[in-house]
Amino acid sequence: MKLRETLVDDHKRVPSLKFSTAGLDTRHQFDAWAEFTSSMCDLKPVTAPAEGFEASSASYHLGKLQLTSFQLSPMDFRYTREIQRRSGFDHWCLSALTKGPVGYESQDAEFRISTGELMLHSYASPFSGLMDKTNYSGIFFSRDDFWDIADHLDSAAHRLVQGPMSQIVRDFVVSLAHRAEGLTTEDARSVSEAFGHLLRAMIAHTPTAQEAAKAPVDAVQFDRARRYINANLKSPELVPDRICASIGVSRRQLYYLFEQQGGVATYIRNRRLAACYDALSQQANTKPIGVVAYEYGFTNLSSFYRQFSARYGCNPSEARAAAQHGVVPSTKDFTFLDWLRSTEKG
Repeated sequence: MKLRETLVDDHKRVPSLKFSTAGLDTRHQFDAWAEFTSSMCDLKPVTAPAEGFEASSASYHLGKLQLTSFQLSPMDFRYTREIQRRSGFDHWCLSALTKGPVGYESQDAEFRISTGELMLHSYASPFSGLMDKTNYSGIFFSRDDFWDIADHLDSAAHRLVQGPMSQIVRDFVVSLAHRAEGLTTEDARSVSEAFGHLLRAMIAHTPTAQEAAKAPVDAVQFDRARRYINANLKSPELVPDRICASIGVSRRQLYYLFEQQGGVATYIRNRRLAACYDALSQQANTKPIGVVAYEYGFTNLSSFYRQFSARYGCNPSEARAAAQHGVVPSTKDFTFLDWLRSTEKG
């Protein structure tokens, strides 16, 4: 394949498959969903089919992985030996439940899965359960691709995944589901590699696996810290100790995560400046500049003006005036990167 063709392929969106019962006659929604998933499980509705059955799925092919997000109505599900023989499906699925609960039963376990928990199940043996209105995202991966940790995975299958790595992997799955729509085939290779390292570190617990997972673990922890900061920009208690407690890392690790951003304090200040810029750029926002600055933790107005001007090449008053006329302030110091920072939402 020529280099140009390879580059074009790398930037193609990953293949996807979507299905929804929305728009179908309510009397036929459950039957349509049951037919769509018949190769994977037997289903029974909890409510009368005439009442409707809202369900949807979005699947993305990520090389050796398949990511699928489901939004489901209450139902009884059953994966049997007959389905296993018929499908020849020999995969595991690692699922992050974002809305539940789900009652789950396998040959040797029976338990409840709650929102926020991570679950591993295997399609090499039967399982069944009962779900309420449920949302979850799952990554399917085959035995052939993870033969080196197959014994570990089999031992952990049909159970909740717990331990220090479980929330990191759960956040990875949820974050991936949120970003799946924009992934390219090049992204898919990186995602597959990162998932493999995280899974092995979580399941195998070997020093080699832990070291290989360091980069993707750092990426997940940074994303968690970033999300916490962006959600609490107006809080006067947005300090390193609070961030550490919220994401479960030490101060040393937190400083390491933000080293390339100039430190966590610099990152927080820049995000607060960006939030002020965004607020001042909204024509409907008529709050005094001092009030906007104070809302985002700037208690010294003179210092705020200096920091704002240094970052954006114009002072807050000029930024507001420019926005009122539908233009972006233009100075020799206002770079494209500054514009990206001023418009980023998190």
